[in-house]
Amino acid sequence: MKEKIDFSIVPHQYSMCLNSKCPKASTCLRQLAEQSATEDLQYWSIISPKHLATLKGACPYYRPDTKMRYAKGFVGILENLPHKQMQAIVPYLMGAFGRRTYYRVRKGERLLSESEQQMIRNIFKRHGINVALEFDAYIEDYDW
Repeated sequence: MKEKIDFSIVPHQYSMCLNSKCPKASTCLRQLAEQSATEDLQYWSIISPKHLATLKGACPYYRPDTKMRYAKGFVGILENLPHKQMQAIVPYLMGAFGRRTYYRVRKGERLLSESEQQMIRNIFKRHGINVALEFDAYIEDYDW
């Protein structure tokens, strides 16, 4: 049995889906969030049922309820590099994320998706660093 979603973890203003007849409703985060909404919720953000009725094929709003493995921070990776290599790589990481976001992801304030983790690995490989990168921590969470 799948774990029930605690509505307190649903992102603020997350668009929910009211289409309970959808074939993927039992595994869609948007439908599961709607089912777990509390009675005291006064305002909702929903995907228009009229718009959903016009869609053909796969739903572009479908979000699977499987958890993803996110990385949290990479200070340890940078600390283990020789200073000269770190100075060479940091500008590329800043270019990839932007200066402000770079500092947030480096410290673990913002989680890194699997594709972002791979992007960091690729930057390191392009600079001749071919060791297995272990981020500071890993977290399993939904891909809202």
